[in-house]
Amino acid sequence: MNILIITPACNEELHLDSLINSMLDQSVVPQEWIIVDDGSVDGTSNVIQQAAIKYDWIKYLRKEKSSLRSPGKSVMDTFYFGFQNKHINNYDIIMKLDADLVLPSDYIQTIIYNFQSNSKIGICGGVCTMNIGDKYFVENETNIEDHVRGAIKAYRRECFEDINGLVRAMGWDTIDEHNARYKGWQVLVLPNLHVLHQRSTHQEYGFVKAAFRNGIMLYTIRMNIFLLITNCMKKMFKKPYLILSLSMFLGYFLSLMKREKKIVNKDLGRFIRKYRYRRILEKYFFKK
Repeated sequence: MNILIITPACNEELHLDSLINSMLDQSVVPQEWIIVDDGSVDGTSNVIQQAAIKYDWIKYLRKEKSSLRSPGKSVMDTFYFGFQNKHINNYDIIMKLDADLVLPSDYIQTIIYNFQSNSKIGICGGVCTMNIGDKYFVENETNIEDHVRGAIKAYRRECFEDINGLVRAMGWDTIDEHNARYKGWQVLVLPNLHVLHQRSTHQEYGFVKAAFRNGIMLYTIRMNIFLLITNCMKKMFKKPYLILSLSMFLGYFLSLMKREKKIVNKDLGRFIRKYRYRRILEKYFFKK
């Protein structure tokens, strides 16, 4: 299967070498890997260009950094900058890959194998891990049951087209999965396929601000108050505990007061709520 990988990169000089080396160690390399420098002010461009000179399947693009940065939208703008002028029919798999990762040597081969094994799989990926000393653990933000992190997401081309690509907004990596399920596709998380995250998620923005933005996202994808509360309750047991829950709650209610624009239609919003209800029942009341 032909695979296209697009990596947005902004000030990732310290991490890109490790990612590139892990890509070179893959048992199967992609047909094309486009790394987009999103207006970096460090040596990111130089790292990408050196790799692109050596390997013809690695491509370098530079996008001037926008003065208006918006979580979710900015990274999607950069992703689609790399996607421009690509004939999607030339590829079977499209992957969005962050620049601060280290892949196991069989990552791409395993992704391809699972897509080939089940034609219903539309989205597939491993899980992000962190290491402290000699110990590795799955990141707190990772839900290994039903969510592939946006950092390591691979799409079957037909699924990507069926969901009309990715939404240029915060929450894009939640909406895509719900939309895929709504269209009849399966989302596969591979819990034993570990990808090393070189820095913690939300390090750039901070956990409190990330929780606030998550609250906004919950409103814009038509989650109701009950589902907001269940999300807030989960945050209560993570450091700094109550602060994260309050931040999420505030983000939701400020969006409600301002009547922020919804980014999913009513039918998809209804599907998302029903899916979340079912997952809550399965997890807490009907455990397998």
